[in-house]
Amino acid sequence: MMTFSIRNLKITAVGAYASRICYILYPFDGLHDWIEGAAGEYGVSIAVVTGIDWDNALTPWKAKGVPAGSPDFAGEAPEFLRLLREEVMPQTERRLGIEADAERTIAGDSLSGLFALWQWLGCGLFDNIISLSGSFWYEGFVEWVKSVSIPQKKGRAYFLLGNREAQAKVPQFRSVQTDTVEIVKYLAAHGIRDFFEIVPGNHYQNAIPRLDRAFGWMFGGQSKTPSNEASSALLSEST
Repeated sequence: MMTFSIRNLKITAVGAYASRICYILYPFDGLHDWIEGAAGEYGVSIAVVTGIDWDNALTPWKAKGVPAGSPDFAGEAPEFLRLLREEVMPQTERRLGIEADAERTIAGDSLSGLFALWQWLGCGLFDNIISLSGSFWYEGFVEWVKSVSIPQKKGRAYFLLGNREAQAKVPQFRSVQTDTVEIVKYLAAHGIRDFFEIVPGNHYQNAIPRLDRAFGWMFGGQSKTPSNEASSALLSEST
């Protein structure tokens, strides 16, 4: 394992495999022990990026702060994406010995789960995405997804949400389950190989088990990859 800094960011990484890497944009430190075991278990190099200006660097456009009275979101995701592409990824992959044609996945939680999908629909930097409790309640996001041309993707997208997140005290957060269902169904209808599941708990709860579920689906070598039909069936059960 290695730890290094790039500007305000801290990167903690395990270079287990040169042919695939997953970047986890995470709000907290504390995944060190997990990534050491997970890299070998799931057969993927892992780089955890922390120290992110969470409410600003991960939001795709300016919006009113949530909850009410909070500072407005600055909408600096384009600049953060450029930092990932031009500095974080090249330096990390050079240190870990990642191959140029490696499979790349980005995983996010909450606002970084929003960022993961936003960038995936706009560029080809990553093959796959993992969005845990993605903040799809963000002002205008569902409408934006439906307004852009959905790209042809060879990779896959995994989405997870806690079953109590739609019961949040903050009114703006309560649409998160219906928003996630709407987005995932829309992507599946446009050819994206996606999968969505609802698990017990609130936002940010059970972090390690949720990461294990996501990595197990994305990297665990399942005998059968869930199809669009399978994800649609799961979605119909969760609505």
